[in-house]
Amino acid sequence: MALSRSKIDGYMIPTVKGKYYEKGVVDALLMDIANDADETLTELSSARRRVNELEKREESIAQALVIVRELSEQILSKAKAEAEKIIMESTAKQLEIEQEIARLENLKSAYREDLETEIKNLMADLLTKVKSE
Repeated sequence: MALSRSKIDGYMIPTVKGKYYEKGVVDALLMDIANDADETLTELSSARRRVNELEKREESIAQALVIVRELSEQILSKAKAEAEKIIMESTAKQLEIEQEIARLENLKSAYREDLETEIKNLMADLLTKVKSE
């Protein structure tokens, strides 16, 4: 039972001849106070240990958070660098493809012109042969 003000005030210590307190009652009161003090000190010691444990955990968590923050910043930085690299490579590849398309368009136009010229020449030759017969 925890020591409290109301518990102490509730003790009625009879006096002998109006002057002296009864030794047995005073001893019992002192024993109760000592037992309650022991309980309180034990609880206080336990609470202090728990506070120390919690402070250590808090410190560990704070350190872990710093490490996690640093790692996340590193990961984010690497991811951004990788994304920029991919964008640059894809832009370069797109430029290559566009240049290849332009080269093929030019080649197509040149072949078309050559083909049209060849067809015109063949038709002219054919007309010349038909007229001469």
